[in-house]
Amino acid sequence: MPIETLLIILVIGAVAGWLAGLIVQGTGFGLLTDIVVGIIGAIIGNWLLPKLGIRLGTGIVAVILAATIGAVLFLLVAGLFARSRGYRGGGGRFRLTPPTIPVFIISLVLAIAALLAHYAGVRIPSVTAARAFDLLAIAYVILLAGVLFVGL
Repeated sequence: MPIETLLIILVIGAVAGWLAGLIVQGTGFGLLTDIVVGIIGAIIGNWLLPKLGIRLGTGIVAVILAATIGAVLFLLVAGLFARSRGYRGGGGRFRLTPPTIPVFIISLVLAIAALLAHYAGVRIPSVTAARAFDLLAIAYVILLAGVLFVGL
């Protein structure tokens, strides 16, 4: 992935996450969390909106808008899970928790295996270079679940 593409993804994530934070709680979450929330929102928005028949057009504004809509939906759903588990963050803010050690280790091992299979050409059973992204995505989802849900 070219560095320009990565920078565009990070900027769109930061803007969308910040906007979603403003909409949901009245303030952003900080640069790193805004980027993560914005990227998750972009995935949700770009998957869900076409399924609903909603077309926002083309260009950077449409991408940021779709990512913001997805991020708002993500924050609302995550907020419902946090409330249903009895978690009350101070000041109404959306709080992230550190993952437990087992969750962190599992996600780290999966991520390292994916990177070794893709970049170093290490042969790992059931992991080809083409499937390395899938393994890396699974590692990220496990880590994300550990950060979002208290006590996981």
